[in-house]
Amino acid sequence: MSTDYRLTDSANPEETLSDVLTYAELLTTPQLARLYVYVLRNGPVAIERVKEDLDVPHSTTYKYVGELEEMGILTRQEDETPTRISVEPIHLTVDTDHGEVVATPVLVDAIGRQYDDEDIRVFVERQGIPKLAAALHYTLRVRAGEMTQRTAANKLDVHPVEGTTVITALQDVLEDATAYDPYVEP
Repeated sequence: MSTDYRLTDSANPEETLSDVLTYAELLTTPQLARLYVYVLRNGPVAIERVKEDLDVPHSTTYKYVGELEEMGILTRQEDETPTRISVEPIHLTVDTDHGEVVATPVLVDAIGRQYDDEDIRVFVERQGIPKLAAALHYTLRVRAGEMTQRTAANKLDVHPVEGTTVITALQDVLEDATAYDPYVEP
């Protein structure tokens, strides 16, 4: 799925908008985000292993696998026993009136980490996913040495402790992402 072109210039605007809606679902559903990143990091992987490692009930695992498959993000290798699943790294670039927005697996991971990282969960509950995306943007700039953590926290326009806390948590996400997100530089 490539979305590196404009909808109006697209040879198939239906598929392009379908891709955008798929990514939107992935970016707003933490359970799907968590499963996607797990499979990206470990795939191809048996569905039973996913179920065990993520501690998700059988029916829920198959529901989410089915949803990702319907979205065109997940592929099943049914020629193997047990059936294995895999995903490809997503990349979405959207030009808006406020600037360019880029979504790659590291953002999906940050969203999915709400289940494993209390600092990220609390931040999203209070501030929302768009603010988490902004925090990730500033965390990337901190990592590149373009700004300090304090400056990044101030730019987020949240309480400085809350900003610093989420940036610290996102630094761990970024560190892990270098292994599975081809768009994050080590």
